[in-house]
Amino acid sequence: MSVEQIERELGQLRMNEDGTLGLRASVLNLIVVTDEDSAEEVTRSVSHIAGRYPSRAIVLISDPEEAQTNLDFGLSAFCSVRGGGGAQVCAEQITIHAEGPSAEHLESLAGPLLVSDLPVFLWYPGPFSPSSPEFPGMAGLADRIILDSAAAGDCTRSLREISGLLDKPETPAVGDLQWVELSPWRSLLAELFSSPERAGELERLREIEILHAPDGECRALLFVGWLASTLGWTLEESIRTEGGREVRFSGPSGEVSAEMSPASPDAPFRRVRLFSEDYGFEVARSRDLSEARTAVTRGGETLAERTVHLGTFDLGVLLGEELRYRGRDELYEGALRTAVEVLVP
Repeated sequence: MSVEQIERELGQLRMNEDGTLGLRASVLNLIVVTDEDSAEEVTRSVSHIAGRYPSRAIVLISDPEEAQTNLDFGLSAFCSVRGGGGAQVCAEQITIHAEGPSAEHLESLAGPLLVSDLPVFLWYPGPFSPSSPEFPGMAGLADRIILDSAAAGDCTRSLREISGLLDKPETPAVGDLQWVELSPWRSLLAELFSSPERAGELERLREIEILHAPDGECRALLFVGWLASTLGWTLEESIRTEGGREVRFSGPSGEVSAEMSPASPDAPFRRVRLFSEDYGFEVARSRDLSEARTAVTRGGETLAERTVHLGTFDLGVLLGEELRYRGRDELYEGALRTAVEVLVP
């Protein structure tokens, strides 16, 4: 299909019952590179966020292993009625199955279909490698790349590859869904130090304990990296233990040790404990994983405690959070670089 044919067909999909065209409500371009197995979930996520982040979504289902070139196009629109006039406002999706050599040049398919003057988000929901043939061309189209550092199952390699991307000046801003998952944890922990009498305890921290599942390793590393980069700690030693890791930092007021244990049977990120000389701080998920308990103790006495609802973040919610940002996330980049330092041994 030519670009003109695609635009004409999308216009037909936006047609109101009275023959007028529904408004295109795109505020951004979203390019997704995925495979056949994940395409259904990806499309569902895109449709769920269409109301909050209406976009021109281009879903590229790529299979470069096929010997023959084959291209198949599918068009859809997600429309809702707004206002009292009953007019439709629509987001659009163009789905392209690309097989064979054409899958190595996806930018030639996606580029002409972008809505001009709108930011371009490039999303890899599954395993990602910057060495894939299509990536340089796709990155050249994007203002922001959205990745999932845990999707490939090899956290060490994934974090190193993403960190390597950030060292290249031509790389656009990068977002990581594992970092988004940590947002409530970072907020809840910061609240524990918000009272004047405990604000100084951040500089007196001596010990950190993190309990996570094996598939939560990226999250644990990024969390430790966030604390270290934010509080000005310097890595001294990192030791791989049986499945976990023990790390020593030097901070402004002395040594800080961090232990990451992959012993959680369910939640990827189950519990965080921090200890200073006088206080203990904890954020932990409940057994049903829908709530989190925060607590501050001193000398065995509980000084503060509360339970908050966390809920669960499905893929659409995580994606929607990333679509809010345009520029570079310096907190994430600092956490990532420190996490990679921890992985050096």
